[in-house]
Amino acid sequence: MHRRHLRSFAIPCLAVVLSATAGRAGAQTAAPPAAPTAPAAPAPAAPAAPAPAATAPPQTPPRRSPWRLGTELAFTDISGNRQLQLFQSTVTIARQMPETFNFDLKLEGRYGESNHQEAARSAAAHTRLDWTPRALVSPFLSLDFEYDHVRLIDARVSGGVGVNLNLSYRDPTRATVALGLIEEYVDYAAATVPNQVNDTRLHARLAFVQVLRPGVQIEINGRYQPATARLWDYLLKVDGAMRVALTTKLAWRTAYTWNRDSTPPAGVRPDDRTLTTGLLIQWW
Repeated sequence: MHRRHLRSFAIPCLAVVLSATAGRAGAQTAAPPAAPTAPAAPAPAAPAAPAPAATAPPQTPPRRSPWRLGTELAFTDISGNRQLQLFQSTVTIARQMPETFNFDLKLEGRYGESNHQEAARSAAAHTRLDWTPRALVSPFLSLDFEYDHVRLIDARVSGGVGVNLNLSYRDPTRATVALGLIEEYVDYAAATVPNQVNDTRLHARLAFVQVLRPGVQIEINGRYQPATARLWDYLLKVDGAMRVALTTKLAWRTAYTWNRDSTPPAGVRPDDRTLTTGLLIQWW
């Protein structure tokens, strides 16, 4: 009796113990939960391709200033109305813009003595404006002033207009023929009769420049100005020069000038001849 009751009590207890043991063993054999994974590190970025180097613009030489300034110091030997040796100075200012216009201003002065007496004292200014000098035909404007104590000229002022026929205006040869009309006023020394003269003159000019080789060039200029009312009353000037470059700013220049006034004042010879040689300094 007691055994039957003990068996009926022990069997359920044993079932409970076995089920609990089986549950514990199952828990131990079960795979452990996966550990949380750290987020993957981002892949390193590929290095950026180097930017192409910027192409430098081509170097262009600085534009040369259109202005020119030159001075000339010269020794002169004159024969004609006076026999003397003297010094002469010339200043030249120019603006060279062949596509638009050229402007030239030339100032001259000379002084000399012979046997302790004043033998030369003169000054001159020449201004010229040429429009579009590279065109075949181009207009010009000129204004000149002259003072010469030996030739008894207290003041000679002339100005006029005309046209240039530019036969050639590119190196190595430049050739120009000019035709125009000028108005002239002359004030002679007090003892001269007549003392003042006004004239209208025709103007013809030839200019020629030839580059023989780099740094060496020759120039020839001729000017003929007859009075419209008296064609036998004329002014003629012819000059030739050679310039040889010594450095970029220094040149040696030799020039010969023949100046003729067909109707000079009494006591003055019609012809003057001048040989000039000296240094030419081109400041810019």
